[in-house]
Amino acid sequence: MTENHHNKLKIGCIGLGFMGRPIARHLIHAGYDVYLYARRPDVFDGECKDLIDAGGHIASSPAELAAQVDMVLTNVMAGPDVRQVVLEQDDAIIKGARPGLIIVDHSTIDPATAIDLNKQLKLSAIDFIDAPVSGGSIGAEAGTLAIMMGGDADAVEKCTPVLSHYSRTCLHMGGAGTGQITKLCNQIAQVITIQGVAEAMQFAAAYGADQKAVMDVMASGFASSRMLELMAPKMIDDDFTPLMKSQLLHKDAGIAQGAAQDKNLDMPALDLVAEKLNFLQEQGWQEKDVSILIKALRKK
Repeated sequence: MTENHHNKLKIGCIGLGFMGRPIARHLIHAGYDVYLYARRPDVFDGECKDLIDAGGHIASSPAELAAQVDMVLTNVMAGPDVRQVVLEQDDAIIKGARPGLIIVDHSTIDPATAIDLNKQLKLSAIDFIDAPVSGGSIGAEAGTLAIMMGGDADAVEKCTPVLSHYSRTCLHMGGAGTGQITKLCNQIAQVITIQGVAEAMQFAAAYGADQKAVMDVMASGFASSRMLELMAPKMIDDDFTPLMKSQLLHKDAGIAQGAAQDKNLDMPALDLVAEKLNFLQEQGWQEKDVSILIKALRKK
């Protein structure tokens, strides 16, 4: 599976939302033979029409897709969704997969599910790599995602040339589950940082300071971060059109909390932000950008 032969490689993409759609587009443009499955077939007449126009092939089910490809990339919501599409539903990937298939899951799920799927699929000579990504839809569109992979080293080596078409960083973290563990570390730091940015912007506004000027000073010092750069302007402008939907960070924070509880870890900052993210969901702000965390801050 070398780069010289990549145009002969058949790749399946399951899940064609904000992340899966640009990933599939990058691979089609790179010359791969790409098969596509979405739970809503009407997307191929709408937001995914460009993928078909560019040469993508529609599959009627995950099983049909798996029967035609060498590698499957999944981009779905959560652990139960991955388990369903890979193993459990009547037309799951496993029903059409041949020995030697590599499944690369870009979803963020709990490490225990990733480890279990890896174990079960090995019984059918199928490799499962947990490969969550960081960079959001912006990184997916730009082809600059960071990918952290857990799984068998040989399988990781085979799929890395494919993943390099939409990533800037692609690292093998270790055995099954280690990709998810790394992603959860990223998400823990990320949501706590966003909370810190929200509190700083609230503090500046309460004292009548110029929030934009405060942000610029923070960005030039030790408080500088990617989250400050992305989130502070949205908080200042009350612009909550989604770069990162609050429901996704809510899901990830919940997964991290569960994994922390399994190890009896004290994670007070994570717990606080998870509570704020719960509040956002209760307000019906699931589709809003996570920068709306600033609206979860209330004066004492």
